[in-house]
Amino acid sequence: MRNNYPYQHSNYGGYQGAMYPQQGNCGYPPAKPCGQLPSQTMPAQYDPVKQNTSFTGQDVFVPVVHPSHTTNVYQKNYKYMHSFPHTESVVCQETHQHFCAPSCPPRPRPWC
Repeated sequence: MRNNYPYQHSNYGGYQGAMYPQQGNCGYPPAKPCGQLPSQTMPAQYDPVKQNTSFTGQDVFVPVVHPSHTTNVYQKNYKYMHSFPHTESVVCQETHQHFCAPSCPPRPRPWC
């Protein structure tokens, strides 16, 4: 009877076959074919992008003009002389206050 399983037992203690062509210790535990499920393919995993920078320098000359100008100013100063005449007036003022005697009932407050 022909064995269709991709692993074949080796006399060297490990398994060799189409899925694990390397022989010897590769850093992983040996595969166990008994009761193994069919293989699956996971989505690809991507490392973060390695950013490389290349720098090329170039001198660029930019002409900058600093113009100058002189303005001669003739100033005329006006001095204002202020006076403060004062007058007086009289105002008579009255005020009124309303109080509730203790016998008055309290009035309802519509804003509360």
